[in-house]
Amino acid sequence: MKNKLYKEFASYYADVTNDRDFKNQLELILNTYAPGNPCRSFLELFAGQSLHSVEALKKAGIDVWAIDSSTEMKKIALAEGFQNHAQYIVGDLPEAILASPEHIKFDCITCLYNGLSILDIGNVFQLLKNCRQKLNDNGKLFVEMHDIFLITEYLSNPQINYTEVTNAKGEQIKYAWPSGKIKWTPYNYRAEVPVQFLIQSPSSQRTDTIEFTSYDHIYSTEHIIFLASLIGFEARILTEDPSWTEFFGSSIILELSIRKDTLKSGIDEE
Repeated sequence: MKNKLYKEFASYYADVTNDRDFKNQLELILNTYAPGNPCRSFLELFAGQSLHSVEALKKAGIDVWAIDSSTEMKKIALAEGFQNHAQYIVGDLPEAILASPEHIKFDCITCLYNGLSILDIGNVFQLLKNCRQKLNDNGKLFVEMHDIFLITEYLSNPQINYTEVTNAKGEQIKYAWPSGKIKWTPYNYRAEVPVQFLIQSPSSQRTDTIEFTSYDHIYSTEHIIFLASLIGFEARILTEDPSWTEFFGSSIILELSIRKDTLKSGIDEE
């Protein structure tokens, strides 16, 4: 994550992304595993404050790991309850996933918060390959995607909307993502998104303004399913079930599992 928000303003990013039902989102993911073959190892990519990992730590018998590129986010995660300092890896994806010990493979890898959007297409493909390499034979990769319909709706009628939250310090935060016109490249859906945070301290009437640009790639679910199929994954769109949309809102959640006919093919060694 190269955006300033995840580095210099990590605490504010944490404040505005704490509004999920992390417990029930994790329950949905864990319930996809058969009772006789439950999830015993969990890795959260683009983890940030790693609140899905913190929920996983409350479950008995799950070995929990996390990866993020921000040292500041790791500090927040440890304060929020991530227990094992060594199992929160700070590094850039897709390479950082291979920094976990070679003998460890995972039953569950999550890539939520539209984490793929910070990677170009080549690195998305490499991340999928690295995930396949680090999954157990019956493991699953869960990917959160943008709803393309909502993206195109915004493009046809762009509007700036501010969301308001109050953090633990009592600061009132208004943020807009985007806060102005999005700039697109002519060759793909890579967007330069202006972002603005307005932060008012409870002890004064002064409002501080933070402005920066977020660089995001917009991928369709179909595109990721195709790339995953080249590596030996089969796909299932979980948010076609209303119980998933209840807790993941307008996102698309994709489950990728290794096709059985590729397990001995060595496809992940290429």
